[in-house]
Amino acid sequence: MKRSTLKRIAIGMLQHLLAAVMMIEVAGLLLNSYIAVDSIDGTQVYRILSADTRREFEDSDIYKDLFRNAVSDITRLVVIRGRLETNDSFDPVKHIDVAEYARQLGVDRGCGAAAVYELDNLIKWGKRGVEYNDRVMSMSDFVGYFGNWLYPENFTMDEYGQLVFDGFYRITNDVEGSGQTEGPGAGEDTDAEGAKPGEDTGEEGAEASHNVSGKSAEEIAAINDKMAQYSRQQLEDLVFSHLMSKDLGQVHLSREDDGSLTVSFPMLVCRYDTVDGVRQLAECTDNWVDYFYLQEDAAATIESLTQDYERYQVCSSVYNEGKSNVKYMVRLMTPEGIVTYTNLPDIKGMSDEDVTEYFSEYRRYLIYYPDSLVFMGNTAMSEEEIYSYISPYEYTYPDTTHIWLAVDTEYNAKGDAFYNAHRVYKEIIPNLRRIIGAIVFLALAWLGLAIPMSLTAGTAVDAEGNKVRYLNRFDRIWTEVFCLLGAGLLYAGSWGAKLLTGIAETAGVVPRQMLGIQLTKLYHYGIFGLYGIYVSASVCLIWYSLVRRAKTWNFWKDSLFYFLIRRLGNGARFVFRHKNALISTILPYFIFLLINLTGIAAAYRLRQYQAAPYLLGAAVILFDGIVGLILFKRSAEQKEIVDGINRIRNGEVDFVLDTETLHGSSRELADAVNNIGEGIRAAVQTSMKDEQLKTDLITNVSHDIKTPLTSIINYVDLLKRLKIEEEPAKGYIDILDSKAQRLKQLTDDLVEASKISSGNIELNQEKLNLTELINQSLGEFSEKLEEKRLQTVLGDCGTPAWIYADSRRMWRVMENLFNNICKYALEGTRVYIDIMRTEGKIAAAFKNISRQQMNIRPEELTERFIRGDSSRSTEGSGLGLSIAKNLVQAQGGAFDIILDGDLFKVVVTFPEYGE
Repeated sequence: MKRSTLKRIAIGMLQHLLAAVMMIEVAGLLLNSYIAVDSIDGTQVYRILSADTRREFEDSDIYKDLFRNAVSDITRLVVIRGRLETNDSFDPVKHIDVAEYARQLGVDRGCGAAAVYELDNLIKWGKRGVEYNDRVMSMSDFVGYFGNWLYPENFTMDEYGQLVFDGFYRITNDVEGSGQTEGPGAGEDTDAEGAKPGEDTGEEGAEASHNVSGKSAEEIAAINDKMAQYSRQQLEDLVFSHLMSKDLGQVHLSREDDGSLTVSFPMLVCRYDTVDGVRQLAECTDNWVDYFYLQEDAAATIESLTQDYERYQVCSSVYNEGKSNVKYMVRLMTPEGIVTYTNLPDIKGMSDEDVTEYFSEYRRYLIYYPDSLVFMGNTAMSEEEIYSYISPYEYTYPDTTHIWLAVDTEYNAKGDAFYNAHRVYKEIIPNLRRIIGAIVFLALAWLGLAIPMSLTAGTAVDAEGNKVRYLNRFDRIWTEVFCLLGAGLLYAGSWGAKLLTGIAETAGVVPRQMLGIQLTKLYHYGIFGLYGIYVSASVCLIWYSLVRRAKTWNFWKDSLFYFLIRRLGNGARFVFRHKNALISTILPYFIFLLINLTGIAAAYRLRQYQAAPYLLGAAVILFDGIVGLILFKRSAEQKEIVDGINRIRNGEVDFVLDTETLHGSSRELADAVNNIGEGIRAAVQTSMKDEQLKTDLITNVSHDIKTPLTSIINYVDLLKRLKIEEEPAKGYIDILDSKAQRLKQLTDDLVEASKISSGNIELNQEKLNLTELINQSLGEFSEKLEEKRLQTVLGDCGTPAWIYADSRRMWRVMENLFNNICKYALEGTRVYIDIMRTEGKIAAAFKNISRQQMNIRPEELTERFIRGDSSRSTEGSGLGLSIAKNLVQAQGGAFDIILDGDLFKVVVTFPEYGE
């Protein structure tokens, strides 16, 4: 691997390490910058920001939020105390009118009845739970549940002169003239006795009643006459319609099989009596409208009072004297007189001026007089904010209200929210400054490594020292995929950031609340570190690839859009180049498709006719059959052409396709194949003539050379017998003898090579022991090997290795191989000979170190007249290895040469002989 690549990898790993350490520091910042404070509404978690490191606790957002919570708690506590206390103490027998209480809550819908309970009973009722009984009545029973309602005061006439139920206005005085409202139940006996609608129910009753509906006597008389015209069922329908128009909540209607209406609704289970000794709410009212409104008011009051009582207990404990660093006093002017609520009983009797002076001595205080628009204090809370806390309780806070609030910044009351937050705040701030500094340093170091990496990204130096631009495989992915990958990594990073923030919020305060969780803390730090490595790796992957792409300007060329446009362009050019194919193939296909679609559409349009769709369908099927036969014939013709090409490829160069049975493009293709066959036949004939000419030339020339060469050798031999000792004649005779013998060897090798290549040799193959043949060859060439100081190292040459070959030809192979070793092996080195048996084959390997540098390809060494020494200073014809290879291949073996530097290796492989 190049040094520059290793350097970039090392810098990248260092970047990721810096990112991991930086995120671990961020984990320390987040996990140690959250404060958990127990409040009335539960544990609240606050985060200390970097800006808080330069602030005092009283100027931080945490303190401001705690103060706002305290103001909210105290303003509500005063309201609750006003509801639950009498003379500064809880009053369990205090009378509570549920309708009035609901009006204070803002949930009352205008109930005309009242139900008063003792406070203690309502709270116990709420703790046990509010329950309902499901009631089912007929419509008639539902309308008449509260007694007789047939009073003309309850009806009116609309503009069309039709009778309409107007409301429950019939009120009578009792015998003592108390003025109590008489519900319809007072006339229940009258209805039972059979009084008709509109009929006078008695002179005494009429004299005892007085009109509260606002109708005149004439109107009442007219209504009474009109009522006489209606049946009781019709009047019940008018009343029932009136009730249903009032949105009575959980009232449901269902119709029975006989057509009558059934009314189902819930009725409150009253656990306690009112102060008047009444158990059921139905006894406190005289109609369904007031009953359901009163029932809703009672349920809302019970739920609210129960919650207020629970909050009253908690707030009274939290903001009690000596237990809270928050000091408060609220002074109210009520019809009963001045009422003061405070957790400083020692100053309760002071005047407003003295109380103001007392609270002004605290470092953080707030004074608010709504009546005189006095607002003083050194807290972050504004007049509008404190007014927003008291405005929902205007019935408790009149304009004459005076409010004093302060916080003891000495935090003498240990254990409250202000004390705990102040203590942890002081512990965290020094660590935050150190962590922020480390994060800034690591971020700058990361950027310092990223800048040179960006400048050198995609740049390299070639072998000539020139700077070149390059792209790796990742840079070659489509630009659109690259953008999607970047977006995916960004989304995963944002999701991971939210996950880490959640971990910090939930786990950041745990180490200060529990012991023995260091393993969990290390786990959290590990997650942050892994996230840092992920972010660094993602940014580097995308950014450096972006830089390399920008340097090579390959955004467009490596985009999917460019690929599609190029493909479409190539396709258009291909179609344009093959216009004939377009006309002969695509156009007929579209015509075929159009005919089929037209036939289907026509058959659908003619479906109302009995025979027409079938005839049309049969015609289309016949047309498709004809087209199928034409395609089959074309496919069969092409198959014949392919078969003919394969036969010509396999050596049947005389094969000719019959073009008489072919048509169209198939016939043109067959003619072209026949022409190619003719060309191949002509080329083969020419090649055969050339090869025969070359063989004849070698044979004739060799024969012609042998005759004078024999004479030369004979005369040289005669001269040697004369034993001439004079120089330089003796040297001339030796040179003539060696050159003549070399020429004779060259002539013999040339003739043999020519016979082998032309196949004019006879093989007498038999069972042959290759191991024994190699050992015999070593014995024959032992003197030459010792002369060259070559040491033979035999491998597995002790066991027989049987092959099927010609022993005389194999001896020539071994002779050529050992001669080659003796000629070209480096003197004083070793020659390794091994016999290997693998998968039914026997291989003999000959390895030696070459004397000269082998700057030649292995396959060239087996060509004719190629020699290992380029200077051609050694003996040899250059045909030895070529003859050996051809002889081995002629006997069914394989001859391979392997070069590895100066190592020369020949492997001769034969199938192992089997009986």
